[in-house]
Amino acid sequence: MSDIEEVRRRMRNRRGKRAKSLNDRQFTKIYNGMIKFMVILAVAIGVFSYIKFSPNQTYIQDYVLNDLKFNQVIQWVSDRMFFFQGSDDPIVVTSGVSYQHLEGNFYSNSTNEVLSFTNGRVIYEGEQDMLGKYITVLFSNEVEVTYGQLNDVFVKLYDTVNPSTIIGTYDEKLMLIFTKGEAEIDYDTFMASL
Repeated sequence: MSDIEEVRRRMRNRRGKRAKSLNDRQFTKIYNGMIKFMVILAVAIGVFSYIKFSPNQTYIQDYVLNDLKFNQVIQWVSDRMFFFQGSDDPIVVTSGVSYQHLEGNFYSNSTNEVLSFTNGRVIYEGEQDMLGKYITVLFSNEVEVTYGQLNDVFVKLYDTVNPSTIIGTYDEKLMLIFTKGEAEIDYDTFMASL
């Protein structure tokens, strides 16, 4: 067999193995499916953005989490998909927020994470000489807590924080200033008001 015959034989074999191209009907189905997916994705992003920045955020969260049986759906999905994880004993990640007083307005906890005490909203953020990077949160009991000397900040202005939300991190000590109205209060008074 000559070299030319060998090349022709390979060319015939390649033509037979070539994948079929899409016809118009198949292309239209794929194209329409992608368009539908992108529309659904855009609507979902819009809804989640509205929920995030809505002034009625707690109402919407209550509706989704309570009225729509969200917890039951999550439980059903967890039972079906994560059955291999073992026992149903709850795992306690944190048992609450607790800071040890060091001196003045400086505190520390067992980690370098700064946690929110209860439900609230970030009303100030910035950087000053005395406070360093800081965040001020107005809590539901009308007490403002300023978290100062932060390294990293994980929340932004007007974000809603829940109990034990990680606000940021600090190095050695954290500055906490508790204010109710115009008066500064101490840590124990604040904890008693929760």
